[in-house]
Amino acid sequence: MKNLDLNVMSPDQVSRILRDAADAFNESASDLASTWQDDGAGRVWTELAKILESAADRADRACAKHFV
Repeated sequence: MKNLDLNVMSPDQVSRILRDAADAFNESASDLASTWQDDGAGRVWTELAKILESAADRADRACAKHFV
């Protein structure tokens, strides 16, 4: 099990961490689908990855607007 650590030195690093976590979730979903031979297996991980990717996009926009 991995930990999601958002203790960063600057706000512009948050989106990278969220995207890395989303990539890991997508990989988990793919592994489950392959293992179970069921495309629906792991779908929750795919949906959570989409949420994290959306949060990363919002973090990027916030940094572009508020972080110099």
